[in-house]
Amino acid sequence: MYAFKGDRIYVPSEAAETPRDAEVIEGEHDDGHPPYWVRWSDSGEEEMLFPRADSVVEHSGPSYPAEYDLEGTTARG
Repeated sequence: MYAFKGDRIYVPSEAAETPRDAEVIEGEHDDGHPPYWVRWSDSGEEEMLFPRADSVVEHSGPSYPAEYDLEGTTARG
């Protein structure tokens, strides 16, 4: 898993039917690997997140290293 500032992480919730989501506001590693500082959309709280294996990342940040481009096209920029 990798994520960068501006991406959204969806974390399944056992207590709710829909997953919680959070915006990545800062990453601890330059290569995009966890953990991440996030802001939860439902509470506005900010905290460090170590995503679960079943979490999903919606990539919406500015750009990504070429090695993450699985389709062989140019990374967004």
